[in-house]
Amino acid sequence: MNDAAPPLPSAPLATITRARWGVGLVFFVNGAAFASWVSRIPALREGMALGDGALGSVLFAMSCGVLLSFPLAGKGAQLLGARQLALLAGVVLLLMLPMPFLTGIVPSLVLVMLEMGAALGTMQVAMNVLAVDVQARVSRPIMSSLHGAWSAGGLVGAGAGSLAARAGLPPLLHLIGMAVALAGVLLLALMLLMRAHLPLRATAAPAAMRPSMSFGRRGARVDRVLLGLGVICFCAFLTEGALADWSAVWLHDKARASESLAALGYAVFAGAMTTMRMVGDRLLELFGSVRLLRLFTALGAAALAGALMLARVDTAMVAFVLLGLGMATVVPTAFAAAGRRADALAGGAAADASAARAVALLSGFGYSGLLLGPPLIGWLAQVTSLTWALGLLVLLVVAIVALVPLLDDRAARHGTGKARALEA
Repeated sequence: MNDAAPPLPSAPLATITRARWGVGLVFFVNGAAFASWVSRIPALREGMALGDGALGSVLFAMSCGVLLSFPLAGKGAQLLGARQLALLAGVVLLLMLPMPFLTGIVPSLVLVMLEMGAALGTMQVAMNVLAVDVQARVSRPIMSSLHGAWSAGGLVGAGAGSLAARAGLPPLLHLIGMAVALAGVLLLALMLLMRAHLPLRATAAPAAMRPSMSFGRRGARVDRVLLGLGVICFCAFLTEGALADWSAVWLHDKARASESLAALGYAVFAGAMTTMRMVGDRLLELFGSVRLLRLFTALGAAALAGALMLARVDTAMVAFVLLGLGMATVVPTAFAAAGRRADALAGGAAADASAARAVALLSGFGYSGLLLGPPLIGWLAQVTSLTWALGLLVLLVVAIVALVPLLDDRAARHGTGKARALEA
């Protein structure tokens, strides 16, 4: 048996509870802001007469902003602290939220998307640092519930966007209103986090969140189990990101849904994910991660394929529900499996730092997929069609089905085939 990792500094239960709620509200604000923006993408596309390729390029600018923010976020967390950085980035994100609808030309829109992406990515890095820190002090898993808070924010943001579109509320006024409301939630998160100032973890959080491909001091290879888990996260995040940005466009253009009904598509997907994440830990414990995830992801892939072929609103909504149920616990389970695998590889005093680097590695894979998905779908739609481009998501979900056995606890302890710990 490996030696246990050294415990983190203790904190009272009330402090941990406030910290968990505070971090959860930060996740909620990030998800709600993101979904509020994507719910009005059809209106932006129509207002600026953007084709699929042009819209994909605009979304790619946002992706570039997120990618550029990662190294800067690490520096900022060192200088300001993860809590301060998360809240500062949240304020900037909310200020930028209505800005796309204040631009009249594509170059200005690209610049706004770059800045919004930088704020979004910085906030995501900082809030994940906070989540890892709180999780390390709680005896039971909470990562799924924190991701559930992000999905709940997505549900609220997309639902509000659908209602605003149905009421004929201009996107600019809608997003200004959402920014003000979310600013109040962010203020509440600030109050909770200030009252729950936890001791610093033994391993510096910003360094732990930087993706690392090695677990030994001179290691040069990635453990194959962790690599497989990274691929799972890449496929899951790419699928979620593509649906967030393109589901409303596909429903509007191909299924002939109204703008308000099209905006409801992502809300249905996010609602299914939120519901499943709230009960996912218990269901996985009862039925087993491999059996449950394989069943639900396979159903989601089949439903999405059928919806794309039929191009009907009702079948699409059913497909979004099934896909949301299937994808909801994939990423949280992968993060947990990565932590167990890192503990098995490292052990002893290095276990805590290795687990943090494993989560960071999966975050790098995941966010790469999240950022690559929307522009990739746009470019594929430009040369084929949006329906065929979204068919790529079916293949990605099938890949997750094939890799689900890596989420089992036995893979974390023993690996597959001849996978071994990295050589020093």
